[in-house]
Formats: sequence, structure tokens, C-alpha cells
Amino acid sequence: MYNGVIFTAANDATEYESIAINKEGRIIAVGSYEEMKAFKCTETKMINLEGKFVMPGLIEGHGHLLGIGSNLFEINLLNSNSWETACEALTQYKLKHPGDNWISGRGWHQEKWDKLPQDIVEGYPTNKCLNEICPDRPVVLSHASGHALIANRFALKAAGITQDTKDPEGGRILRDNEGNLTGVLEENAMDLIYLAKSLLLVSETTEQEYQHWLRYVLAAQEELTQYGITSFTDAGVTLKQLDFYKRAYSEKTLKNFRSWLMIRDDLIAIPRYSSPLPYFDQKDNLLQCRAFKAYADGALGSYGAALLKPYNDKKDHMGQVVTSIYDLKKMADIAKNKNMQLCIHAIGDRANRTVLDLYESVNGSRPNNDLRWRIEHAQHVDTSDFIRFAQLGVIASMQTVHCTSDAAFVNIRLGKERAKRTSYAWRTMLDNGVKLANGTDAPVESVSPFASIYAAMTRIIPKTQVSFNPEQCMTRREALLSYTIWNAYASFTEQNTGSLIAGKYADLVVLDRNLLTCEVSTVPDTKVLMVVFNGNIIK
Repeated sequence: MYNGVIFTAANDATEYESIAINKEGRIIAVGSYEEMKAFKCTETKMINLEGKFVMPGLIEGHGHLLGIGSNLFEINLLNSNSWETACEALTQYKLKHPGDNWISGRGWHQEKWDKLPQDIVEGYPTNKCLNEICPDRPVVLSHASGHALIANRFALKAAGITQDTKDPEGGRILRDNEGNLTGVLEENAMDLIYLAKSLLLVSETTEQEYQHWLRYVLAAQEELTQYGITSFTDAGVTLKQLDFYKRAYSEKTLKNFRSWLMIRDDLIAIPRYSSPLPYFDQKDNLLQCRAFKAYADGALGSYGAALLKPYNDKKDHMGQVVTSIYDLKKMADIAKNKNMQLCIHAIGDRANRTVLDLYESVNGSRPNNDLRWRIEHAQHVDTSDFIRFAQLGVIASMQTVHCTSDAAFVNIRLGKERAKRTSYAWRTMLDNGVKLANGTDAPVESVSPFASIYAAMTRIIPKTQVSFNPEQCMTRREALLSYTIWNAYASFTEQNTGSLIAGKYADLVVLDRNLLTCEVSTVPDTKVLMVVFNGNIIK
């Protein structure tokens, strides 16, 4: 491939013109056209890049593949600007899918609506319109964050939830002032609904379950290719789904991206799992599973983030601790004994401190880069804890698009000055030597890497020209590194992916613009012209 502008994401910031790839799908070298001609033979395929921008294949640092795929078959509410539009989407879906015995959707967020509905309790809508539209089958619409949902009366009944049902530990069943159910469930209370749904599928064989899973992940695979994503970090799969991944790769059904998995499963199941953990596909490096996933708290938008001080707009509330420190410690011990990475979701400053304290108690006070334990999201961190990430060698896996997506309500939840000190502090983290990873948390956000890269560069809130605390922006180069070599490091794959240097896999993308020099406002509009995976052109 020659006559291009090649960003290698290597320590050397030099841009090159040409790249040579061997038939095993590895990079031979990058350099000038004259230098690369030395590798040419009669079988060599010559590709003129015509001045286009080339960079390493993009690495999604934290997403949910099954969620991306299932979202394509359910009601997508990410762009709904009111509860009315969400209910209208439900009406249209019901008409098009009369045979569905369980209706699901995701993406609504009350803080992003242009107007609020008349029926509202603690900022949330009630399920009144869901009951009217679908009185005869369950409807469950998940909050964009994935940390709350609203269910209709039929779904609540199927889950056995009544006015007398007590809130589970680490969760809440929202009621109005008269004690009536509103349909909104937060955090661990959602498990009551998910259990009811799983009971409907209890008659499925493992093969049927695999085929349903495969339908969704194949749809997600197409999405990844369209966005130039050649490696994907799946932030929470079950042990059964790990076996599904193994089968799909062995049968070459999944073939256009590398997967790096975090296991999120019952603590009792993990030690009894018959297959070895960590798991490595030694032949092609297409599948790795070497991490556990756990949750310390919930999300800020649904008042679930665990805070050191009360919410600014809910003075009697400090968030939800969704997993006991006892269980987190058990998970940490299992991870250390199995030489597995530990990745704990922590959004609020109290949750981040709890996880940092846990990691220090288990691994000691000096950094251990062999462990590379992570905190997923690390969105709101007390100023005294920033340096601890670097001191303990903890990776901050921060999805930059969350900053600009959530900015509409962060100041409301935390107060402007508190948010300025503690929230999405990428510059502060980097200046303190903290290792970062980046991603989208799709389907919480669109899986588009370019929206997330743009957010890292500008922190500009959508539909505005306002930058949310712009002093915390990344440079352009850092933004690209955060989607390439930094994510490779965070998943122990930097020896094979993440940069375009000799010996690594030829995973790369050709884009329609130079992300280092183009008008910054056009970055989200970037189009992928070509995707090369393992040395093969797949788009």
C-alpha cells in the first residue's frame, strides 16, 4: 500500500507513505515507496492509497457486543427527544411485530429530553402509556445507561413485583407518593425483571440459545466493520457465552475482528468452570479471555453512582453500592489466584475510592504493570485520588463520549464546581502518568469511534458549541492513541495490535480524511473507505 499518509501510533510520531504486508497477514515494514519496493515480488498486490489517511484498526476499549446486536432488533431510543416519541416508537414496533411475546427497547434518558411528560416521579416517567399501548404483553424499556428501566404493568406482574415487594440490596423499586408502582426499577432491582424474562426462555436448548446469540453478534460484527473496528473489548460475558465465542471463532463464523473478553458471572460458577482461565487462542490471536468484570456502583444519570457527598439535586441520596466489598474482595482474590485482570465498574468518587482501596489492599501500594487491573468508566474521581491510579498502576478505562453525552446533567447532579474538579478529568489523569483506555460502552452510546475521538479532542456537547471543561481535552494525537495502542495495552495485546510496526498484525483502516489535520468539527463525519484485517481486505 503506497502513496498514503500513514499514522502508525508508534512512539515515533513520523508519518510514512507506504506499508508492506506479507501473506501471513503481518506487517513487514513501513517507510517510503522506494524503501517498500524492495519487498515487491511478482505476487505482490499494489494498492495506491491516493493520499488517503491510514491508521491502525480501531480498538473498542469497552463495549457490549450482544447489546449492540440485540439493539438492532429492538426499539432503539437513543435519539428519542421526549417520552412521547419513545411511546410512539413502542406503538410502531408493536404494529410491526405482532408476534413478539416480550418487547424490549433501550436508550431513553430523561435528562436529554426537550420536555418532560405530565406523569413524572423523581424525574422519571411512569409506565402509564406503556400500559395503555401494551396491556397484554410485557414491555421493558431500558435507560440509556443500562442502570435503570421502565416496565409496564404486565412485565411487573410477570416478575412478581407488587406494591409490597421490598427493595433488593443495591437496587430500588420506584413508587409515587401514594406507594403505587411507577414501573421504574434501578440497579439490582432490574434483576427481578431479567429473571422473569429468562424463565420464558427456560425451555430453549443450548443450541437454540447459541443460535439466538449468534444472530445478534453477527449483526454486531457488520456494525464493527463499517466503523473500522478490528478489535473489540466485550465488557461482561457469561461463561456460557465464552463457550459460544469459542465455537463461533472455531467455525469461522466470527472472523472480522479480535475479541477480548471480561467474564461477568456468578462467583460460585467461576472456580467450577471446567475450561481453563485465562483462555488464549494461540493460533490466530482472535479470542482472548483474561479478565473478570464486577460492579461497584451504578450510573450518575439514574442516581446510582456512589458519591462521597450527596447529589446536588437529591440532597438525601449518595448513590447505590451494588456489590458488597466482601464480594468484590472475593472476586479480587480469585482474579489474582488465576492471574486474571480485574475490571471493576466505578463511576462515582466514592466507588472509585473503594476500588482503589481494594486494589491496594490486594496488590500492595506499588504499581504492578503485570496486573493491569482496571477501573471501568472512572468518571468522577476525588482530586486526592487521581494520582493513586498511577501509583497503583491502575488503568482508567474512560469512555470519552460519555462526557459530552452526559454533560447535559452532570452539573445538575454534582454542581458546577464539583463537576469541574472531579469529572472526566482526562488531562489531569494523563499529566499524572495514568494509563487510559477509550471506547463507547455501546450500546449505551453509538459504537462509532469517531464520535468518541471527537469528544476526546473537543469535549463539545452535541447540538451546541459549548465545550464541557475544555482544559481536560486530549490532544489530537492522544485521542487517536486512545483508540489504538492505549487500548491494546489495556488488553495485553500491544505486542500484536494497536500500532503499525514491523511484526504486528496488519489490522488497519483507510479513512476519507486526515484526523490529525482535518477541520476538527468534521471528525464525527469520518467515513471508513477500507478495512484490512489480518492482511485481508474485508471492506
